[in-house]
Parts: sequence; structure tokens; C-alpha cells
Amino acid sequence: MSLPLREILGATTLLMLFLAVIGFGESLMRKDRLAAETARKSIHVAGGLGCLLFPFLVSSWITVLGLALVFSAILYFGENRKALKSLSSVERRSCGSLLFPIAIFVLFIVSEGRLWLYVSSLLVLVLADTAAAMAGTRFGHIFYETVPGERKSLEGTLMFGVVGFFSVYLSMLALSDIPHLTCILTALLMAFLLSGLEAVSIGGTDNLFVPLGTCYLLLKLPTKPQAEILFQCLSFVGISIGIFIANKRHATLRTRPLIIFILASFAAWALGSADWMIPVIVGFIVYNQTCSSCDRLPSDLTARVLLRPMYPPLFILFAANATLEFGFWFAPFVVATATTTSLCVASRYRRELHLQRLNGARLMAAIILPITLSLLLCLPIQGKAVWATFPIAIPLCAATTLVYIRYKKSSTVGFPWSYAITFYSSAAALIYAGLQRIGFAQPLEPSTWMEVFR
Repeated sequence: MSLPLREILGATTLLMLFLAVIGFGESLMRKDRLAAETARKSIHVAGGLGCLLFPFLVSSWITVLGLALVFSAILYFGENRKALKSLSSVERRSCGSLLFPIAIFVLFIVSEGRLWLYVSSLLVLVLADTAAAMAGTRFGHIFYETVPGERKSLEGTLMFGVVGFFSVYLSMLALSDIPHLTCILTALLMAFLLSGLEAVSIGGTDNLFVPLGTCYLLLKLPTKPQAEILFQCLSFVGISIGIFIANKRHATLRTRPLIIFILASFAAWALGSADWMIPVIVGFIVYNQTCSSCDRLPSDLTARVLLRPMYPPLFILFAANATLEFGFWFAPFVVATATTTSLCVASRYRRELHLQRLNGARLMAAIILPITLSLLLCLPIQGKAVWATFPIAIPLCAATTLVYIRYKKSSTVGFPWSYAITFYSSAAALIYAGLQRIGFAQPLEPSTWMEVFR
């Protein structure tokens, strides 16, 4: 059989299977044999498991793209135009049905014939997500609000972690030649991380973030030494408990932004090292103490909004990993993180009408403490090189914050973390990086986990 004919037959089979799943669920829904949420989840599971056939029935990304577009169109019109009762009867708004085919297409491209990678990522989405929803609905007692009108349960999150662990572990064990212990440790760490990612995903965005996050982690983790993966598992638990306890006193972060901050902090720890964690923890402590009298953040903030202040440090962290130039990027990372902290404090005080203006000792603390403490705590690791960064890093962070306070025009009613913080902290980091490049500023050499576990 020729390749084009195989592609046509494979695509036709997948399309007919998908339509049969929707048709069967729609029929049961219209006959009142399935509740709306049950029908939706049934289609999600059956359709997701059917997508496991993609690598066996088609081989071209063009075919997968065409199917993804067709599936997205069917799901969009079925849900948003009320054409399919099984998809549109659920009251909560969700873009999950539209994002699911996109995730399948990206997974097919990235996995590049590595069946274990494709299957692991897909099973986490299909099985773990469904198990979490069922556990939360039936056994949920401890709930936390993600956004107004939408909440998740601790029981559901725990079930997601358990099912996610076995989805990754069994797929890797059966379909790859990765050592058994590495499979276990990788699946354990991913269960922790993906549970947090699922907990903060709202409006169906977990249909995109969870499988792509799974795929990204599986590309990196199995290549690391077993001792390092075990160490990172223990580190994630320790970081989570430590940040939770530190936040509990003032409770300046609600559940959702707290989980996002824990994930971002672990990213600095795991992708960088203990050195990269120093400015993050310093920033958290200074922010928590300085903003202890501020109102709690609104609960309806999206992950995108909450992550805006973290964009520059995270981008620098990923750039350091992509280029392996950790020595060049570490000092700009410290500057970006410290500046972000100062700008976030300034934004909170701009928003709180009942507070005194950020001035005097509180202003100096917000401007000077994040960068000064970060550099001082780097002394035991970095040595005398840190002293050479003080004359440039401290005035740069202070000047950036003062310019922001002076020229940033924003409403005191809305949420203040606009892209201005991203812009100003990025500018400070890029200025320091540019001064490094011409030899005017001192670079710092951080330690890496590669050195520790090699």
C-alpha cells in the first residue's frame, strides 16, 4: 500500500472514530442517560485514548495538522454555537475542547517517533485529569478557589498526582529502554510538578499546559543522574513546605499565586542551582514583609497576569540553560529578580488607597534590600567577585525602581502588575548584561547541578 493511501485511510479512520465518540456521547446525553459533566468527560476520555492511535495510523505532521483543525472546528461550533448538547450543557466556560487538538498536534511533532514520550504525555492528560475531576466531585472535602466561581479540591489534586505517576512510569517502563529506577524517580518528580501545574490551570488550559509540560520534562529529566532526580524530588517537597510556612504568617499570596510562585521557585532551583534560588527567596521575604499590611491579591487573576513579574527572571533562566552560559546570565538574573521585587512592592502600595505612600525607610527597604541581600548572600559561594558588582547593580536597581515610581501611570483600582514591570526589570537586566559584554560590569560564576552530580 502506498504511503499517500495509508495516510488517507489512517486519517479517515481517526476522523470516523472521533465522530463516533461524539455521536455516541451526544445520543446518550439527549436521551438523558448521561449527565452533562459525565458526557463531557466520557468524550474527553474516549477521544483522548483514541488519539493514542495517531502514531500507528498516520506519519505526516500535515495529516495531523489537518485532523487537528477539523477536530477544533467541530468542537468549537459544537460547544460555542450550542450545536452539541454534550459539550455545551456545562455551565462553566472552558476552552479545553479547543486546546486539546492543538496539544495533540504539538505532541506528535515534538515526540518525533518516540512512542513512550507521546503516550506518557497523552495519558497524563486523559487519565490523570479525568481521575482528578471524578475524585474531586465524589470525595472532595478540602476545596480551594482558583478564580471566582471555579474551585478545585485537594483530593482531586492528589488523585491527579497518583494517576499521573503511573501514567508516566508505566509508559516509560514499557515503551523505552530507560533504567527502571530512573523511570520511578522521573515519574515521581513529574507527579509533583504536574499536580501543581494542573492545580493552577483554569478554563480548560490544562488541556494544553499539562501535556506540553509533561513532554518538556520528559525530554530533560531521564537524561540526569538518578541521584540528582531523587535530590530534586526531595527539594521540591522542601521548597513547597518552606514557602507555604513563610507565606502563612502574612498570607499575602492566595492559594493559586502561591502555587505559581512555588513552581517558579523550583524552576530557579532545578534549572539553575542553589545560587539561583537566593534572589528568589530574598525577594519573597522582602515582598512578604513589606506588603504585610496590603490587601490580599484578587482571586480572579490568570496565571498569565500572575507570571508577568516573573517573565524576565524566567526568560533569563531558560536562556542560561539553552546557551549553557550560566556565568554570563547569573548576574543579570539577580538584577532582574531584585528589580522585579522592588517594582512589585511599589505596585502594591500604589494600589492600596488606605496605606501610607511608599516613602522613607519603607521606600529604601523596597529599593535597596532585594539587591543588597541577594548579593551579600552570594558572597560565600561567589567570593570576592561579588564586591565588584555592588557599584553597578545597586544603583541600577534603585534607579529603575525610582523611574518606575516617578513615571508609571496606572489606576489604583485595577490590578497593578501590568507589563510595565516586565519592561522595567527586563531593561535593568539587559543593561547589566550589556555592561558585562563590554567588560564594564563583573560577571558571576554560579555553581550548577551538573558540577555537583557529575
